[in-house]
Amino acid sequence: MERALQQLRAMVVSGDLSPGEQIRQQEMAEGLGVSRVPLREALNVLADQGLLVHRPNSGYFVAKRAPNELAQIRRILQLLENELLVSIEWPDSTCIDELRELNERMRECISAPDWTPLVRLNREFHLKIYEHSPYRLILDEVKRLWATADTFIATKMADSGARKRTVEEHDLLIACLEQRDLSRCLAAMEVHRASTASGLPTQAGLEAGVEALAA
Repeated sequence: MERALQQLRAMVVSGDLSPGEQIRQQEMAEGLGVSRVPLREALNVLADQGLLVHRPNSGYFVAKRAPNELAQIRRILQLLENELLVSIEWPDSTCIDELRELNERMRECISAPDWTPLVRLNREFHLKIYEHSPYRLILDEVKRLWATADTFIATKMADSGARKRTVEEHDLLIACLEQRDLSRCLAAMEVHRASTASGLPTQAGLEAGVEALAA
């Protein structure tokens, strides 16, 4: 089931499956080389996460998202992620190394012809930080919202400049975590959330933005 889940998610994120498109289960099972049972399990997971919509007697369809839904998801994530961030136990050196390794793998995707693995790695990077919080119910909801936001994130990451900026912002966030400076961590996360695909700042500009918010 996991293989079918990851392949289906990648198809939605990359745009191979368009918003509103119906998943034809027999054809999809044959294309993925799986039986109908693991495929249906994967479809149910993606429907629970909001990437697909299940319509009784009709089947599964790729979810359509209105622009205002993105704003709502981002706002909810901001509130919940801040709750997690202020409650985390500081990552140890092993976890910091794991975060750096994830970010280096993302860095390799910046100029890669197939950059779509970066979307999954980006989600793993953030959740690895939040998993240090004891607030498990909030964490579960954040995981669900991140899965729902994958297609929005992929749209942003289609721009190589945005991919580069994301990795640079992660570098700064890792440094703040390593310093165990909560105010700078919160500020770095706000800078990260506010980033856009244009007007890429220098590293000094990113740090200045964090200093201004943390002051």
